[in-house]
Amino acid sequence: MTAHAHQRPSAPAQPLWKRSLRAAPSAPRMSAQARATLIRQMATLVAVMPISDAIATLARQPANPAQKAILQRTNRALQSGSSLAAALPASAFPEDIRATIAAGEASGRLPLLLSRLADTLEADVALRSKLLAALAYPLLLLVVALGVILAMLIFVVPGIAEQLTASGQTLPLLTRLVLGVSAALKNWWWLLMLLLAVSAGAGLWWVRQPANHDRLDHRLLTLPLAGNWIATVIAVRWSRLLATMLTAGLPLAEALTITAPTLGNAAWREATMRMARQVRSGASLSASLSLLPRPPALLLSLTQSGEAAGRLAPLLESAAQSLDRQLQDRSRTFLALAEPLIIVMLGAIVALIILAVLLPILQLNTLAGAGVGAS
Repeated sequence: MTAHAHQRPSAPAQPLWKRSLRAAPSAPRMSAQARATLIRQMATLVAVMPISDAIATLARQPANPAQKAILQRTNRALQSGSSLAAALPASAFPEDIRATIAAGEASGRLPLLLSRLADTLEADVALRSKLLAALAYPLLLLVVALGVILAMLIFVVPGIAEQLTASGQTLPLLTRLVLGVSAALKNWWWLLMLLLAVSAGAGLWWVRQPANHDRLDHRLLTLPLAGNWIATVIAVRWSRLLATMLTAGLPLAEALTITAPTLGNAAWREATMRMARQVRSGASLSASLSLLPRPPALLLSLTQSGEAAGRLAPLLESAAQSLDRQLQDRSRTFLALAEPLIIVMLGAIVALIILAVLLPILQLNTLAGAGVGAS
């Protein structure tokens, strides 16, 4: 028996860009907006010059210290013979971006893939900005209205309460409730703030536990209205990233495996990994789509049509664009309904406070009028 007989089979070799980056020291991080802008600049320059010259040009341009350090490190790695995918720091460029770039380099379509990747990243940033903008105004309106209500209960109502209690009359139930809330806020505000801080800290700690976070992700998708909205947001990123990596020439199973960790929802991550295993075993993407939790019907339809026609990547990109437009429409509808609803609800609370103050005054006027009539 030869000496080779007792050797264990070696693990499958990983791509060079993965192995080289794993041993690389840590590098500064980069925001999503800065990363999208940098990829767009790369795509523009690579169309007219070699990638090493493009990175060297970008490294000489004025930039913030973190981005300049990333570009200088990438430039040094390229000058030493590394590929672009291997040269990009893993701390600033997630695995899906580096895998797409590696596939573009291997296929000789790097300029096209960088341009498509820039489109994808810019679309992700735009979607995130639109969602934040849709939520910003209702939240600001809610905060301001709550501030006004608290100011009334803490500063206005106590002064009126002294006059009401000095009259000696029996106050209405609504007035007593409002005065009780006002007294609690004025005398025990520090305890309420402490309880709020402790509750927020405990909730944050609970959510940060991996098992609890995963359960919360699954539970959010079951909510009647928010569940569909969350699933659509994730579906946009899922289809857009998958389309980009398929365009880069990555096999479907590998594209699914790389897409999964980038998704912000544990249920979709787990489902995408199961889909990758089924596809690797010979199943079609259409057959495994049922694993996705609450997938939009449009995504299912276009994915099945694209796979049947041999145009999966273009139709996945079309699905992402259509779902993105649906989200914009839903955001506008949400704004149209949320603003008057918040105004009506908080206006009703203010009205109750005013009514609680006016009721004893009306009672006093009624008693005074009855006394004058009797005399």
